[in-house]
Amino acid sequence: MTKNKPVIGILATSNYMLTNDTFQDTYRYGNNYIKKIVENGGIPFLIPYVDEKIILEILAMCDGLLLPGGDRVRPVAFEVIDYFYKNKKPIFGICLGMQTLAMYSVNQEKIAERIIKPIDSLEHHWPCDLVRETNEKLAHKVIVKKDSFLFSILGQEEIMVNSVHRNTVTHVGNLFRVSITSLDGIIEGIESILDDSFLIGVQFHPEILPQFNVLFATFISECQKNKD
Repeated sequence: MTKNKPVIGILATSNYMLTNDTFQDTYRYGNNYIKKIVENGGIPFLIPYVDEKIILEILAMCDGLLLPGGDRVRPVAFEVIDYFYKNKKPIFGICLGMQTLAMYSVNQEKIAERIIKPIDSLEHHWPCDLVRETNEKLAHKVIVKKDSFLFSILGQEEIMVNSVHRNTVTHVGNLFRVSITSLDGIIEGIESILDDSFLIGVQFHPEILPQFNVLFATFISECQKNKD
């Protein structure tokens, strides 16, 4: 029996109260995220809620948090992030997950400000023909700051990424620094300002690009350290 693998909590995409049909109060989890966690030696744990309320005992069982993509930010997500952040457990945000981290950071400053806005031009950021057969299609180049933690993981200053997002964050608050940007100025990667904290987010989708497996490998390795 394999033991001591890190348990990675995955935040659900919530359909709670979207309709008047209680049977549609469901939560969704993407297979691509689960697959990457398993491939890199982690145990995926699908974080459930009760009427959009967190279960602290569930969060305590996790060694790290994956914030996946989605189409809406729910208030419960900030409670989950707050738990992992304050307990110094690694967090990895992808697409909406990165945007949610930025919103959490701004919220900590008690600023009532909307930081997510539509992208002026979707030409390179929303390729609507992205389907199963074209999952690995690359959309545009991004620049990785050479003095960033993400550069130490990716090892390249210029990379090509996929892109499936209509919105962007305007800034990231005091908890983060911007480490990756697109050529048209869109924030594509953020990381903690603290050197002893694994807290990163990317706007693109590395879970369907094999060349970015290193992001998951590093994340789960950090979660393993947290467990040990």
